[in-house]
Amino acid sequence: MLRRIPYTLLVCLVLLASFGFLSTSWAVAPDESLDVLLKPNNSNLAAGPVVHQAKAKRSHLGFPAPVAGNPYFPGPLPITKVKAPQPGVCAPMAPGIGCLLPLPRPGQWQIGVQGIYARTRGTVKWPRYAWIMYGGMYNQNTDLNDSMGLPAHWAIPEVNARYQFRCNWAIQYSALGMEEQGSNWIQDFFFFGWFPGAMTPQLWSPGQMIQTRWQHDYQKIGLLYDAIKSCKGALSIFGGYMHADDRLDAGCLNCGIWQTSFSKSMDTVAAGLEFQKCQITQWNGGTFSCDAKVTAMFVDDVNGWDVQVGGRYTIPMNCGRWGYMKGGYRLIDLKQGQYDYWLETALEGGYLEMGFIF
Repeated sequence: MLRRIPYTLLVCLVLLASFGFLSTSWAVAPDESLDVLLKPNNSNLAAGPVVHQAKAKRSHLGFPAPVAGNPYFPGPLPITKVKAPQPGVCAPMAPGIGCLLPLPRPGQWQIGVQGIYARTRGTVKWPRYAWIMYGGMYNQNTDLNDSMGLPAHWAIPEVNARYQFRCNWAIQYSALGMEEQGSNWIQDFFFFGWFPGAMTPQLWSPGQMIQTRWQHDYQKIGLLYDAIKSCKGALSIFGGYMHADDRLDAGCLNCGIWQTSFSKSMDTVAAGLEFQKCQITQWNGGTFSCDAKVTAMFVDDVNGWDVQVGGRYTIPMNCGRWGYMKGGYRLIDLKQGQYDYWLETALEGGYLEMGFIF
């Protein structure tokens, strides 16, 4: 008996395959057909927003970051070492950050040369009580300018040095020297020295020609302690020793060839304060600052003052070195009295100093 073929079922399968090939899923390009088949059915989801092209990321300095690997997931930044500043040392400041006062660091020197255009004046009494022998008839104050003919103004050099051996400790030294010569026709009576071969005070009288030479030496050395110190200012305490030498030679030509010499020295204690304050630091590193020093000298029948007030301009050099120039006003006043003499000297005027910190 012949089996009946199910023609009805075969016709249904052919129609189903025809509708499948004619659908839109198979109308795409051959290379995209596999993707379409493998993609999940998202027809029930809402259409997403249009994705714009991502912008290039920028670095922390404002420049586009270099693309290396995946641009959307940059790698970590490299690690760099940062050296901490030394304690007590102020690093050079960039423009606009603040005011910086250049000061010597531990192991550095500060050396300067100063010139003082000073008004020189003084009084000497030698012998100190000579007027008693003449019954008080004459003035015992012998003026170095009016009576002895020394110049009233003189240019005087000074050298000063400072070595910073600790952050707040330094050794400071200064030396000043001068030699003046002058001559004058005497206008009044005054005492100076002793008669040759006698114990009688020498009385100088009008009409005599006097020739005078004054040699003066003034030195200070001691320790400097920075009691208050910052990047903008410093207040220091000075304590040490002062030594001064004075020699006066006077001669008269029209009354005989002879000479009288007066030579004395001063040794005493010196203590003072130094103040420095930054005012402004320019874009190129140049710094304007105020600079003041006051030193008092006492003990061993000596008393005196050394006052220095001015301003300083400092410029940076290479490798932590600085050059500076400062100027202002200075007064050095020294007095010493013994039983046989009295000496008072003063140097007063403007000064100019140039130096280096290295």
